[in-house]
Amino acid sequence: MTPTYSTDVDLAQPSCFDDCGDPNFIKKFTDRRPMAVSHETSHVTEVNIVKRVQHLANAANPAFAAGSLLVPLAFLGASLLLSSTELLFYTHVAAGAVWFGFALIFPAIIGPTLGGLGEEASAAVTTTLVPKAVFFLVGFSLTTILSGTFLLMPDIGFGYGFESRWSSAALGLGWGLFAFGLAIPHRLQLSAYYETLSPSPDTSRLEAIEKKNLVVGLFEAATMLGIIVLMTGFRLGV
Repeated sequence: MTPTYSTDVDLAQPSCFDDCGDPNFIKKFTDRRPMAVSHETSHVTEVNIVKRVQHLANAANPAFAAGSLLVPLAFLGASLLLSSTELLFYTHVAAGAVWFGFALIFPAIIGPTLGGLGEEASAAVTTTLVPKAVFFLVGFSLTTILSGTFLLMPDIGFGYGFESRWSSAALGLGWGLFAFGLAIPHRLQLSAYYETLSPSPDTSRLEAIEKKNLVVGLFEAATMLGIIVLMTGFRLGV
């Protein structure tokens, strides 16, 4: 029997002529298509949060997603189990350095760099990077604020409790920054991610998201600098 081939081409689908050397290209694309993206409004349709997290974990690589959450939290758990103030302190400092550094690099360097790339290259980087960044930042930011909270508790840590104005202010800003990160920067990154996965990405919307990311990044930088100043005052006993 002579095989038949369909000549129908869906022009809305991205061409694989540049990627057809990759045998997983079609699979990677079709795996992403089921995500709930409203093609009429170019906005992400609300879906079950569990399914969304599962999709992001699969896109990021489940092992990487789990490791990003569990590894830093494991150091926090070990510090508490061992009642080691020293390990808890270094866990707090290391996790905070990773969180602050990556949160600043994303809008200051990665965002503008993506804006200078071609559409296909930018889309490839965005769809690969964003899922990983979400889990990575959540794991280290959560570890930072939890370890900071435990450091101020009377039974473990420095024993100052919440009496110091410096430490209390820094901790309040830390929790506020964590909540802000979940509500704004992560949401912007995911909006760009889902828009990129849509059949016809809106370039103007992606550019608007990039500009918002820059403003949000400046705000986060100022808040992080404020936290560093407050914690420096706390450590110096000012």
